Amino acid sequence: MANIGLRNAKYNEIDYTTKKYKSLTEDKVPVLGRLIDASLSEERNDVSLFADDKEVEKDTSFNGGTVTLTIDDVDDETYANVKGCTIEEKEVTENSEDVAPEIGYGHIVTKVYNGVKKYKVEFLPRIQITKITADSKTKGESIEYNTVSIEANVLELLEEINGMKIGDWRKVQTFETLTEAQEYLDGLLTPAA
Repeated sequence: MANIGLRNAKYNEIDYTTKKYKSLTEDKVPVLGRLIDASLSEERNDVSLFADDKEVEKDTSFNGGTVTLTIDDVDDETYANVKGCTIEEKEVTENSEDVAPEIGYGHIVTKVYNGVKKYKVEFLPRIQITKITADSKTKGESIEYNTVSIEANVLELLEEINGMKIGDWRKVQTFETLTEAQEYLDGLLTPAA
């Protein structure tokens, strides 16, 4: 299947007190921004134990990762939420002591095979945003659109969250319709009953 589209960058903060994602405002899962591209770089251990002149053990377990997203824009409230900084009377203030919250994040990839579209949800139950970068340029002879780049560490769950198990770090499921994919993604980021 070929990837032909990308949409629905959604997130929700982990509430470690309830072991669920945070309660939703107006039953809507927060949107990070309009997605342009996404890239996941998975890191694996690569350690071997040799004994009697041969490899007897090998560890290639998950060791984290990085997700890089490009979105069209991030509003100030969303920026403050995912970076862990303050926003008061529309003014965002970042402090050297700020700590970005751990969030769940997911998006939908549109795929096509033999002319048939399918929708794949890619979900990361625990990430922590490390950097949000927005480039700005002056308007020259023509307009050039500038975007926002987001980088985050991908982490495995250290405790059960929203019904997911310790060690889970990624969920993927493909659906026949966009509506089914959107409902599944929203369900993953909604506090479990």
